[in-house]
Amino acid sequence: MRRPATAPVGRRPTRTFVSLTGPAGNIGDALIRRETLRWARGTSDELIAYTGDAPDVWLRQLGIPTGTRVLRGKRSVTKWLWLIASSPRRPVLVFEAGEVPLGPGNGLRELVFLAETIIVRLKGGVVVRPPRGIRGTSRPALWLHARAARASQIALWRDATSAGLAGGSRVAPDIGFAAGIRPAPAAGERSDMLVSLRGNRPMPDGAWIDAVRSVAEQHGLRVRAIVQVREDEDRARELAHALGGETELWGDRDPLAHEAVLRDGYDSARLVLSDRMHVLVLAALSGAVPVEAVPNPTGKIAEAFHTIGYDDLSVDVANAGSDTIAAFLSTQLSRTGELAARVSNAADELDDLEAVARGTIEAARA
Repeated sequence: MRRPATAPVGRRPTRTFVSLTGPAGNIGDALIRRETLRWARGTSDELIAYTGDAPDVWLRQLGIPTGTRVLRGKRSVTKWLWLIASSPRRPVLVFEAGEVPLGPGNGLRELVFLAETIIVRLKGGVVVRPPRGIRGTSRPALWLHARAARASQIALWRDATSAGLAGGSRVAPDIGFAAGIRPAPAAGERSDMLVSLRGNRPMPDGAWIDAVRSVAEQHGLRVRAIVQVREDEDRARELAHALGGETELWGDRDPLAHEAVLRDGYDSARLVLSDRMHVLVLAALSGAVPVEAVPNPTGKIAEAFHTIGYDDLSVDVANAGSDTIAAFLSTQLSRTGELAARVSNAADELDDLEAVARGTIEAARA
């Protein structure tokens, strides 16, 4: 997938490097990597993407353009580093958006990322880190990551906690909010309540089940258990059975086709209940009210939505009665106007930040 650089006569070609790893079975990860790619496209004569061990379908999910030099697998890391080191002056390095694991065992990887950052800066290039969140911390991984972030011209964080851990200052909306605001049907035209929960957490208790069923019945909503991550399919079946609802499984559907089905589903939903952040981001882009009502929520969703000014969507329902849970869910249904304003502002801010990144690259090459 390589095309020769097309620099004007008399000017050395330029290169942009972008990291786009991720599992093909996760629509949310594909979403934020696709938006990362959008920040990188058109910034150089040659685009070089590292996609890890991702299969061919991942390249289609992201829309990697024809002519991109794609490096895949751990064996290509050495080639990636060599291409950065041997790059012409003023290269661009764009790290992928999303979670950054900094737990034990991540120190060597962060050392490599720091080295990449230093090489690009020494060559007069630009390093861009789109909005990211830190997961797990240990030394030296956090120390190395913080140094690399500070050496980057643009380093953005999707929540204040992550920014504080890295010593950063710029908090920005999760890049998923740039994935396109959908035309929003009025609440009265929406007929569904969508539910999507992680399969690797305990099944909700009876109080939760009773609350969700009662709210759906009270507001005339059809319950549908959906799957945005392949590993959640068994949980979706369990939820549909417990709630007396329907399922929207992934099955053998092509990932892009399944993403389209999901987004159509969010368009018809009044409320989307999930503990997966990008389920709720896509729901919000469709005008469906996002809610995290689960036992012991991690705080990640609440913090990311706090960044766009949308609070109180998350509640810990551990030991809560069905009436309490139902009251919370019903209250959320009235927030569509507030949600639309916050999501629109987030999308505009991300557009501005992309423009800043492109302007920084142009200035470095002027």
